[in-house]
Amino acid sequence: MKKVRVLVLGAGGVGVYFGGRLAQGGAEVSVVARSDYEAVKRQGGYHISSIAGDFTFVPAAVLHSASEFEGVADYVILSSKVLPEVRAVSLLQPVVLSSSTTIVQIQNGIDIEREIADAFPGNVLLSTIAYIGVSRPAPGNVLHQGSGMLKMGRYPSGIGKEAERLAELFAAGGVQCELYENIGRVRWQKLLWNLPFNPVSVLSGGADTRAMTNGDELEALCRALMEETARVAQACGENFDAGDLDAMMDYTRNFPPYKTSMLQDYEAGRPLEVEAILGNAVRLAEKHGLSVPRMECCYALLKSVDQNRQRNKK
Repeated sequence: MKKVRVLVLGAGGVGVYFGGRLAQGGAEVSVVARSDYEAVKRQGGYHISSIAGDFTFVPAAVLHSASEFEGVADYVILSSKVLPEVRAVSLLQPVVLSSSTTIVQIQNGIDIEREIADAFPGNVLLSTIAYIGVSRPAPGNVLHQGSGMLKMGRYPSGIGKEAERLAELFAAGGVQCELYENIGRVRWQKLLWNLPFNPVSVLSGGADTRAMTNGDELEALCRALMEETARVAQACGENFDAGDLDAMMDYTRNFPPYKTSMLQDYEAGRPLEVEAILGNAVRLAEKHGLSVPRMECCYALLKSVDQNRQRNKK
């Protein structure tokens, strides 16, 4: 049987880990590796240290750019950071050349699918949310410390055979991949976590998840931001009650102490996903006439921190 062909765009910790698990599940997985290219070539693949079992991921091809990919991919996984200067459509255009290619968006944020869906109306788009504690401590090396599951659905709604086929491949590689008819609700649910903990981890000077859930002022701030996020979600048609928020806080409290992905980006000098996680939510709140003062404050501060730091690097 012909192997399913997968191309990973955005070979950071998330893309490499899940790409590697797909390869273990029997897929032919290639990656576009920019900063890690030489290291991956030199060491013969990616070394992944995982709580679910260490392994080496040897891609079918390691590419400098998407334009080097030969043939047609069955799935293109977009796992790059969501940044204003990184246009998702531009990344996808060289490899989404047929309606048979399914686009898989494994990225953080809210209201991030429309641009891709509009640019590729003939292609199935699978909006996917990752729940994982993963980092890239060195070029060509990935550290998986917590969780490791996916939630996926067809955008804007439904499931479909493309999602079912990919979920089977993930399962064969040891990854739990749950399918949802209403993936929009799941994306809001993930934002309940991302919006408080990512910005606060940076603005607090480097707090990990344990420090943000130890009962002091940082935990109170994270909970208040979570409540504001829930109000915006409700205005957009998705309701979350206090029990949902309690469960999210308990999940984080029981998670191994972990630096958020935004804090890892900050410490590495990389741009931050300010707009996808905070800016879009603030704009949706404005659209619906909601007051979200803590969210607006964090947005203004984090945007300034990110812009000043990037400006100083030039």
